[in-house]
Amino acid sequence: MTKGILTVGTWNVRTLWATGKLELLRNEMKRYKYDIIDISEVQWTGKGETSNGNFIWSGEASTHSKGVGILLSTKAKKSVLGYNPINSRLITARFNATPFNITIINVYAPTSDAPEDDIETFYDNLEDAVAQTPKKDVLVIVGDWNAK
Repeated sequence: MTKGILTVGTWNVRTLWATGKLELLRNEMKRYKYDIIDISEVQWTGKGETSNGNFIWSGEASTHSKGVGILLSTKAKKSVLGYNPINSRLITARFNATPFNITIINVYAPTSDAPEDDIETFYDNLEDAVAQTPKKDVLVIVGDWNAK
């Protein structure tokens, strides 16, 4: 990451499935001068990145539900060391920074009334993601915890 301040935000967008919604989000990102926006309820299928590489996501295999993503400024995109679309509730991205690299884990937790197995699986996957983070990295965990 280039010298300076890194601004990170999180936003539950309710869906990015509608035409033009990602572009609106990009405009808001520029307006508020964020470098990284961690997004929940993307509701895109599959996993991947946009052709210009400034949006990465992880969703359900075939249904438009759940989903997490990370929207990147040009500065942040240049610093990406890699990312891991774990599932429709977790995605990680690692950034080159000084004096330590930064790993961001974006979460979309199940609600408290979700099946107990879903909740346990989510937290098990989160623990695994934290354990896989290099020990010297600055770790930032953000997202929608569905707290009531």
